[in-house]
Formats: sequence, C-alpha cells, structure tokens
Amino acid sequence: MLEKSSFYKKKIIVFDLDGTIVDLDVDWTYLKENLKKRYFKKYNEDCEFVSISECLNNIVKREDEIELLEIFKIVEDFEMKSINRTKPIDEIVSFIKNITDIPFLQEVNLSILSLNTRKTIKEVLKLFKIYKYFNLIVGKEDVRYWKPNPEGLLKIKSHFKVENQEIIYFGDKQKDLKTGKNANIDSFLINDLIDLIAKNLDFLQ
Repeated sequence: MLEKSSFYKKKIIVFDLDGTIVDLDVDWTYLKENLKKRYFKKYNEDCEFVSISECLNNIVKREDEIELLEIFKIVEDFEMKSINRTKPIDEIVSFIKNITDIPFLQEVNLSILSLNTRKTIKEVLKLFKIYKYFNLIVGKEDVRYWKPNPEGLLKIKSHFKVENQEIIYFGDKQKDLKTGKNANIDSFLINDLIDLIAKNLDFLQ
C-alpha cells in the first residue's frame, strides 16, 4: 500500500508516460499489425507483436540495429500523428507541477521510463507544460532490453548515482510492477498515487 511514508528518503521519482501521466490516443492494434507484416517480410518468420518490445528483443538478438532503428522511427511517427489528442491525467499533472509543495517529499528529481519514443515523451510533456520538471528521460530508443527487464530503471539509478531504496517508480500496468521488482526498486500503480493525492493533498484537487 502506498503511504506518505513510502516517499521517505526517496530522491528520485520515476514515472511511466502513457496511462500514468497522460493517455495517448494511439491505435496500438493497427500499429502492431503493420509491424507484424513488416517483420514477416523482413525475416520470413512470424512475431505476433502482442507486445512490441518482445519482438524488438528478437531483433536485438539478430543484431539487426538498422532494422531496430527503422522500427523506432515507424513507432515515433505513428505516436506523433495523434499527439494533439492526448489527454492529461489531471491529478498526476498537478502533482508534478506542485512537486516542490508536497509536504511529505524532500528534494526529489523526476524521471521518465517509458516504452514510448523519446520525441513523443518530450512533446507530450511540453504539451502540458511539465517538461521542465524532468531531469532525465529514458525512452524506447535508450535501452536494448525493455520492461519488465530492469535495464531502464538501472540506467536511471546509475545516472543519478543513488541507491535502490532512494527510487520510487509509478506505472499503470503489472509489467511496471514487475520491472520494479526485477530492479529491486519500490514500484506502485499510478492509481495508488491518485488515491493518496485524494486523501492527503486537497490543494491539488
């Protein structure tokens, strides 16, 4: 259970993006179907793209960096097409904008760990005027092993030179919780933070 005490001695707060800070309006099913066809045409082998990251892992194993970069670009272009239809998750956007006024937080740095592309992340944060609050962004292109692999969280830990217990991570899926567990870093669903805000931070409502 997330409580105010969960933030004790935390120096880094890491957020996922889609479903956590905002809701992107992206037709992932359509994108995955197109990537599936491309994969078969390229390798004469099926990859179901139930998760884009799982099939990217296969491309990494093939050491096909050129194709990997091509897919990053395809995903980026697809995400960016609908960026103006993105909706904020108001409680979290307000939490971020008022981060220095949260009474149970010490001085913290904010970071993003997302399976979205870096350009999408930056543009979404700028859209809702919260880009300036983030000290580090780790997007799809910045790692070669994706959630629930802990590489992204460990990269953030290394960047800030902090201990595991000084980081807290929020996402919207069980995959995010598993990522935190694999990194030995405290992780919670974003709804837990929304509930905490409702109970303890009336001024953000």
